[in-house]
Amino acid sequence: MTDFHSFMPGTLRGLLKKLIGEFRDASHGSPLGGGRTAAVDGHLNALWYLLRNGCAWRALPSEFGPWCAIHQYFNRLSRAGFFEFLQDRMIIGNTSEAVFMDSTHCKVHQHANGPGSAKDKAIGKSRGGLNTKIHIVVDALGKLAAPMELTPGNVSDVTVAPKLLENLEDTAVVGDKGYDIRPLRDKIRAWDCEPCIPARKNVKDPEPYDAALYRTRHAVENVFQRLKVFRRLASRFEKTKRMFFAFICCALAAIYTADNLW
Repeated sequence: MTDFHSFMPGTLRGLLKKLIGEFRDASHGSPLGGGRTAAVDGHLNALWYLLRNGCAWRALPSEFGPWCAIHQYFNRLSRAGFFEFLQDRMIIGNTSEAVFMDSTHCKVHQHANGPGSAKDKAIGKSRGGLNTKIHIVVDALGKLAAPMELTPGNVSDVTVAPKLLENLEDTAVVGDKGYDIRPLRDKIRAWDCEPCIPARKNVKDPEPYDAALYRTRHAVENVFQRLKVFRRLASRFEKTKRMFFAFICCALAAIYTADNLW
């Protein structure tokens, strides 16, 4: 197993261990416990293997240790709120001249569709079947400008956009035609931001927009493309929204580390 897909890059592993330590200190050690360094290294390597290869938990190679112990460790991290803490460390806040918003669908594997409310699990039926939508806002470098949102696949982008943008101000907001509705434009301007959204074809009196800026909207598409390089995110295998969110945060942390965005 001595290949790229088996062992988490040292820089990323060191960063996550440091942040786990900071989170443990901030939460007074509970409920994570201490954990031996060698055990944590093994768990993080197992996470990387899952993220890169998309295998079932039970299919983890035995070299990583018992799969149930690894699952329990990451489930504890997730329940304790570590991955929200990790996301907060990746958010740049209101520091960019332009932000780019969009969403992408993740097909839900049959193993992810168990009992419980589909809405609570962020699973919904669209024309392509059961999906989860990932909504993000990023800057030109691909850094998060606001917390991401996970919704059922049949939820409209314009429904989620206000929550994504509510804490931003004094920036250009770039989105595709799916965001072209008057109430959203008005909200964006109320937050001292400028919408850069092309009008739909059926609009009789389209608003002007910065076409040169709009051509850089690929910044957000690039993030989605890089996320889905990780097989764990190309399809959704996690039954809970919480654990799916955890894997997305880990993939973003890997992208940040590779691009020196921390």
